[in-house]
Amino acid sequence: MSKKSTTKSNKNDILEGGVLTLEGKAQVIKEFRELLGKDNDKYDDECLIRFAVARSFQLDKAKQQLEDTTAWRESEGIESIPLPLLNPNTPVLYNIRGFEPYLPDWNLTVIEGVPDYVPRILNCFGGNAVHKTDKDGRGVYIERLGLHDAKKLAKDIKVEELVNWHIRCQEFSHRVLMPELSKRAGNVIDKETIIFDCDGMGLHQLHMPALSLYRAIADLDQRYYPERLGKLFVVNTPFMFVTLWSLVKKWLDPGMLKKVHICGKDFKETLLKNIDAENLPTFLGGNCTCSHMPGGCVPSVILKNIPPFKIGETLPSQSSSSHDLKSNRILKGDSRSYEVIVANDDEKSNGNNIEINFKILEGEGEVKLEVRFNKLNGSDVKNGGKKIMPPKKIFGSKSENTYNYKIKTKETGEYLFILYFNEAAKSDSCVIEHQIKVNNEPYEY
Repeated sequence: MSKKSTTKSNKNDILEGGVLTLEGKAQVIKEFRELLGKDNDKYDDECLIRFAVARSFQLDKAKQQLEDTTAWRESEGIESIPLPLLNPNTPVLYNIRGFEPYLPDWNLTVIEGVPDYVPRILNCFGGNAVHKTDKDGRGVYIERLGLHDAKKLAKDIKVEELVNWHIRCQEFSHRVLMPELSKRAGNVIDKETIIFDCDGMGLHQLHMPALSLYRAIADLDQRYYPERLGKLFVVNTPFMFVTLWSLVKKWLDPGMLKKVHICGKDFKETLLKNIDAENLPTFLGGNCTCSHMPGGCVPSVILKNIPPFKIGETLPSQSSSSHDLKSNRILKGDSRSYEVIVANDDEKSNGNNIEINFKILEGEGEVKLEVRFNKLNGSDVKNGGKKIMPPKKIFGSKSENTYNYKIKTKETGEYLFILYFNEAAKSDSCVIEHQIKVNNEPYEY
C-alpha cells in the first residue's frame, strides 16, 4: 500500500476470504491515520475502518467522505441532538424490545420531547421496532414494509421530517444502544441487522413520491453513516417486488447490495440461522410474542393492534420558494444527473407533468442536457434508458442563463435529466441551479 491510498490492486494483502485480517486492519488504520495527519486523533479505529471499507480501501476517498461527514455533523449540530439516557427526559422515538434493565420495553408515546412529525410518520408505517438481538449481538430492527400506507406517507410527511426522524434514530442506535451491546457482547458492536417484512405489499406500494422519501434515507445512510448495516433480510416478497427491487437496487452502493438477502419461501430457516427463536417474533418464524406489551413484538397502527396516534396541530405546508432551489458544481468534462420517479397508477388519470428549470450561476462553456427514461420493470436499464432527448445545448453564451424543460407522461418509471459540461469549456467548472416540479408541486430529490 502507498502512504496516500490503499488501491484495489493490493486488497489481497489485507483481505482473506473477503474478510479484513487483523494485520490488514492494523495496516489500514496506520496508513489512514498518517493520511489524516493532525486530525487523526478525532476518530477511533472502528470509525476509520468503516469509512475505509465503504470506499473499498481507497483511503483518499475514505478521507474525503470522513471529512464531509464531519463537516455535515458540525453544520447540522448532530452532536447536540438530545438522546435518551444521555439527556434526561428525552424519549425514545420508536418502539423498542429486549434491552432491559438498561432500557425498558417501550412503545412510542406522544409526550413532551417527541417532535410532532414522529407520530404522523408512525401512523403511516405498517409497524416497526428494534427487537432484541441477533446471534452476533447486534440489535435487530424490524419494519413491516408491506403494510406501509405509502400514499399517506408521501402526502403527510415532508422529506426533511422523515430524514430528521431517521437521524435521531441513527444517533440513538449508534451512541446509546451499540455501546451497551458492545459491553454485553465483549466486543465491538457497530452495526445492526434489519428485517423488512413485505407481507401485504401491493401495487399501492409503488407510489413514487413515497419511494423518493425512502431514497432520501438510503442516500443519507450511505453518505454519512457508512458501514452501519450488518445484514438486511427482505422476507415475504410478492411477485411485484421484483419490479420494485429493479428500481431500488440502483440507489445502493455495491458494498450495501452485498448485505441484502432477498429470502424465498424458506425465509424462516434463514432468519433462525442468524437470530435465536426466542428473539424472533412468531410472524417471522420465532417464538417471541412480547405479550406483555401493547401491540406485541412490532406495534402497528395499520394492523390496529395499537390505536392511531393523536395528532395535534401540524406544520403548515410550505409553498414553492427559494428553499426548493438546489445547485451543483459540475467539473469541466464531467456530468451530473437528476432522477425523477413518476407513476401513473390510475387509468383515468391524465398522467404527470414534469417541469425542470436550470439556471447557470457560475462558469463559461457549453452545457448540454440529455433526457432518458427507464421503465419501472427495468427493461431499458441495460441500454442506459430510452433516449427522450439526445444531448442538446442549453447554455453556451452569456445571454443564455436559464432553461426550462417540460414533459407530460403517462408512463411509470424513472426520468433521468443529465447535464454535461463541455471538456473544452473556458471555465474549469460551472454551477447550475435547478428546481424540479411534478404536477406543479416541488419534487424532493
